[in-house]
Amino acid sequence: MKRLSLPIAASITVGMVLLAACTGGNKTPGSATPAPSTEAGLPNSGAPKVDNPLPENVLDGSPCDTALTKEQLNGFLGRTSAPKEKTEVLGPSCDWASESGSGAGILVGYETKTGQGLSLTYKNVKPKASRWVDDLEPVQGYPAVGYVDVGTSDNRTCVITVGVSDDLAYSVSLTLGDKATAAGKDACDLGRGVADTVLTNLKAKA
Repeated sequence: MKRLSLPIAASITVGMVLLAACTGGNKTPGSATPAPSTEAGLPNSGAPKVDNPLPENVLDGSPCDTALTKEQLNGFLGRTSAPKEKTEVLGPSCDWASESGSGAGILVGYETKTGQGLSLTYKNVKPKASRWVDDLEPVQGYPAVGYVDVGTSDNRTCVITVGVSDDLAYSVSLTLGDKATAAGKDACDLGRGVADTVLTNLKAKA
């Protein structure tokens, strides 16, 4: 997985250029399996503490409605097909795919069902991830990690998980296609830029 600090003002323009040649954005973010919440206090398992937690209501509702605006999605992906909303084991998620035929896509998930925030990702994903990126620049001051799932043979799909409090997190999954990969684009870098835009929208709900 990979990451990129796209300034919010430039994220739409840059995102369109970088994602135009992507393929398949159907990776479910947060492949961690919920563990009992009776463990040691949060954070744990090496996860960083969230110093300025956001209120729980920022992750209320569906990511299809609150994570990204239509204009932002058009900037990252061009025109998109109807979003696919799901209820995952970690919480609600939404999947957007480009209509361009490039296969570009973004999936956002709100991790609201575990009460473990970023600690769950550190505990369940870090030991088995085929790529783990914990030196990401925080997203607007909130700790973030990127990873490529175990069993993934390339770095085209990266999941970025951001802790908005010690017990709440959201994830952005981004998959790059052949042309973007050949151009040396990093899905974790780009995914971090999308996560930054999502966080701006979430903070507006606080």
